[in-house]
Amino acid sequence: MKVLNICFYVTGTSSILSHQDDFEQKYQHIYKDIVSFLFEQKNACFSISLSGQLLSWIGREHSEFTQLLSKLSSQKQAELLGGGYYNPLFPLLFSQDRTGQIELMTSELRRYIGKRPRGMTVSHSIWDNNLIPCFQSCGMEYVFLDSSLIPKEKQSYLPLLVTEQGKSLSVIAVSREFIPNMLIAPREYLRNLFDTVNYLTKDDSYNMLTEERVVAIKIDENQFKKLYESKWLSKLFSAVQEFFPDSIKITTPLEFLHRSETRIPSYIPAGIQSDVAKWAKRPYEESTGIPFFQPTIFDFLLTYPQNKALYNRMLYISLLINQCKGDKTRKKVAREKLWVAQSGEAYVCDPDGVFANSAVRQLAYRNLTEAEKLVREAQNGDFKETVSSYDYNGDGFNEYICAMKQYNACISPNGAQISELDIIHNTGNYADSPSRIKQFDKVDDKYHRGIFIDHLFSLDEFSDYRRGSPTGNGVFSQVIFRQLDFDAHRHEIKFSGTGTYSPIQASITLIKKYIANSTGFTIQYILKNDSPFDLKGVFVVESNYAQTDFSSVKANSYRVALISADEKNEIEMKDSPRFTKRVTDIQITDASNDISFVYTPNDPCDFVCMPIIFRRPSTSNDTPTVSGNVFVASLCWNIELEAGKEIEKNITYTITIPKKRSKKKA
Repeated sequence: MKVLNICFYVTGTSSILSHQDDFEQKYQHIYKDIVSFLFEQKNACFSISLSGQLLSWIGREHSEFTQLLSKLSSQKQAELLGGGYYNPLFPLLFSQDRTGQIELMTSELRRYIGKRPRGMTVSHSIWDNNLIPCFQSCGMEYVFLDSSLIPKEKQSYLPLLVTEQGKSLSVIAVSREFIPNMLIAPREYLRNLFDTVNYLTKDDSYNMLTEERVVAIKIDENQFKKLYESKWLSKLFSAVQEFFPDSIKITTPLEFLHRSETRIPSYIPAGIQSDVAKWAKRPYEESTGIPFFQPTIFDFLLTYPQNKALYNRMLYISLLINQCKGDKTRKKVAREKLWVAQSGEAYVCDPDGVFANSAVRQLAYRNLTEAEKLVREAQNGDFKETVSSYDYNGDGFNEYICAMKQYNACISPNGAQISELDIIHNTGNYADSPSRIKQFDKVDDKYHRGIFIDHLFSLDEFSDYRRGSPTGNGVFSQVIFRQLDFDAHRHEIKFSGTGTYSPIQASITLIKKYIANSTGFTIQYILKNDSPFDLKGVFVVESNYAQTDFSSVKANSYRVALISADEKNEIEMKDSPRFTKRVTDIQITDASNDISFVYTPNDPCDFVCMPIIFRRPSTSNDTPTVSGNVFVASLCWNIELEAGKEIEKNITYTITIPKKRSKKKA
């Protein structure tokens, strides 16, 4: 090797939760320095990758920045990189959304910089070979991928050529092991970098084809700030000219690719960069060692059910929009809402193990609900309430999707519970609730905390349950119910689940029937004692509501009003569980959105409500801290069932949304 080409690229990121003040602060403290540095160092050049939201904000608020970037681009000191506007995870998207996200980013770059990008980045190097035709058709000539995805036999510090369906794309590997270290002098850093690459490639078969190699090095915005302020970067470019004028060249990827014709034909399996993939095996735990296979984004989603549930919802809305034949304007806006919800930070963690919090997921759900509302409006009044059955979440069992006037709900055979509840009032998913994990929360729930999940406890177990302690399996919370009847026309789903009441090993059956209507459900329960023994216990119907107040991790957005003996009482919610006897009506109100959920049982019931606190590590090195909570509301009945007898309970569940205020006449 005679010449080592170094391609630095600087990244500027943003969160979908970012506000104007966040952008302004980063601009003043970091992004202005990028342009300043390039104008100071006429011999300097690097690529720049900005998130779509950040680029648009800078273009609107600081046009001087984009004008200078445009000038630097024409001088070949800066190359602007493309990608998905909202940093989506491309393998999760339909082709139309992949193309749309890339073209939206390209349009913004052309608008503010004056050039369309020819190279792109993908979030966390989440890759699949079938992306190649889409990227190529969007005008991309190359993509950056983390070197951990590249097969070892192809790691020769040369561009790779990958193909799919007759389309080809160049891949430049990003080497994290060469990230600049301020403790090492620039001259020594460059010498070590050249010697390392030279040593690793001196005997490979590509020396006959080329005398040049290339290394791509990613510098995030915080690293750039430190390198810039310490003058390390300035010294680096000076050292190249002074000490390595013939052996090291700092260039941009596009300039190198147009000059060099050498490519290594390759196939890159689907995967994620290693420092993110290590979180894919066990929930919230780092995996050490070399895995037998490269985890994909789908392996990651299977490990984290809440992320997978959001993906299921996103896929459902994508299908609705693709099938929409109505108002094109509303359909276009609905797709834009969908793209916001496809932001990668809602589906995957970062290399430090920082996972999407409830606020990020709920914002994604809210945008998906707004998209669904627009699709319904686009049908020119032709929306019809439906209940359909198909494998919504890919678990091998059919779920039941209730698309009603005021809500969209998914009823799962797992516990015959509502596993997703989206109110068509621009809100998130009220069933977006995690379960406790023993490693972090000291207890395991062992069931999904949905809405209308059922338990049959002994008196001792119920005493523990009232205190928020682990309570065994609750009999029906882990049962896969089977369908007894499904009437799509009448919006009725009837389930049957069988379990064993552990205190006396009694076989029991629960028949559970949902009847969906425009404003909620009627739920019928028939509990039968199939054993030859009499049993006594407590039947509990539990609902878990995701928080919508994100002012703090322990914030509670719910108020409770109970009607007992014709008296209405407000319950002041605290951290501890509350227990009330003989209740006839229950109203739970989400104060953040002014939406109420009203339970009217046919028989008076006892009522338990409490917050359940969840703890998770916030980064890979942290001990578990409070990460959020859900609000638990449970209707309870004392049950005495003789052998072979059954008992029936009914609940009317009504969702009340704010009424539109009529405009006053002038």
